[in-house]
Amino acid sequence: MAQTNMAAKSLLIVLLLGCAFFMAGLQHFVLTLPKPVPPTTASTTASTTATATDGIVVITGGQQRLADGFNLLQSGAGKALLVSGVGQGVSKTILADELKLNPRETALLTCCVTLEFQAGDTRENAVAAGKWAQENGFTSLQLVTANYHMPRAKAIFTRTLPDIALSYWPVSPNDLDLDVWWKTPPIIRLLAREYAKYLTEPIANLILTRIND
Repeated sequence: MAQTNMAAKSLLIVLLLGCAFFMAGLQHFVLTLPKPVPPTTASTTASTTATATDGIVVITGGQQRLADGFNLLQSGAGKALLVSGVGQGVSKTILADELKLNPRETALLTCCVTLEFQAGDTRENAVAAGKWAQENGFTSLQLVTANYHMPRAKAIFTRTLPDIALSYWPVSPNDLDLDVWWKTPPIIRLLAREYAKYLTEPIANLILTRIND
């Protein structure tokens, strides 16, 4: 009985320490997230703050990402735009309507934006981006995704596309207030889930590499 109690106490201590380390790491993760360009100035400052690349890749997950990616395309920060992971049934006509594009902007969307429907996760987004870059002879890409998703996306894209020069444009969702993130349970869950995925990404990559080998 004494040994059982000692084992239970030891396990409890390990769990508490694990939680403490996780929370400390989560706080650091949040504090070091890349800072996005303020939404009100994104369209007017894209040409001066974005790194010019051959192509722009938007990982779907919110209209703000697409809007920022399209602003970058308009500013000349890239020659073409790939929207990866688009839901079935979405078309350029629908996107033009959602973004409230004028005829000139709609023409740009029609000619220079590619919709990719197959990718279901970040790794598949990276593979799709690599194929698109190869088809177009692109050697540099700018990745547009949410700021909380950027650390993991950056790691995956860097590993998947070692021969592509990558730049990054983080987007902060309007409903993601990082100043008081610890007070909002949905935001805590979102950030904790993303941080856990970020921590386990090297292990997931190793497992997939072994499987593919």
